[in-house]
Amino acid sequence: RCVPNIVAMAPRHEDELADMMFTATRHNHPVFIRYPRGAAEGVPVKAEPEILEIGAAEVVKNFTDNGKRKVALFGLGPMFTLAEEAAKKLGKEFDCALINPRYTKPIDQPTTEYFAKKADAIVTIEDHVLAGGYGSIVSELLVEKGIHTPLTRLGWPDQFIEHASSVGELREKYGLTAEAVVAQIKSAPPSEAGNKASVVA
Repeated sequence: RCVPNIVAMAPRHEDELADMMFTATRHNHPVFIRYPRGAAEGVPVKAEPEILEIGAAEVVKNFTDNGKRKVALFGLGPMFTLAEEAAKKLGKEFDCALINPRYTKPIDQPTTEYFAKKADAIVTIEDHVLAGGYGSIVSELLVEKGIHTPLTRLGWPDQFIEHASSVGELREKYGLTAEAVVAQIKSAPPSEAGNKASVVA
């Protein structure tokens, strides 16, 4: 974040990774793409990649304005799948919006502001240490804009994470699961929730 003019991307699946790599070759400034090792999501990859707009998030699902409490879920990179799963589990009780941020620098300020103002609660989920991560960037933006919508950040704690037999095992231990997201939202109603970082150790 502290490097001027850099572009930082995080794809949610392999097709978007191809788009980001193609996009990076079309810009004359430093670009880095953060993606996990291991198996991909298994989505088809287009024959021809597309150029993405720098700093533009993807709104996968907007609010339906069905009268239920609104929760905006920002799932960065591979954590978008987790946000999607959580939204399905919350569907009967909440009006959920799903946003794929794509960028951590620059973030999509207009889209973030729009959902922050419209939602009763915001949740950011990232495969990153919470300190200085995507959720922190969103938190800073809300402070700068004077937006007081409750924000819950989910990510890894600021410590060395031990090895395990699978990433899923570690996510289970540290509260990075769809079930954990649902529990956080249901245990802290939007009208009463405060801004908080959420890591279950």
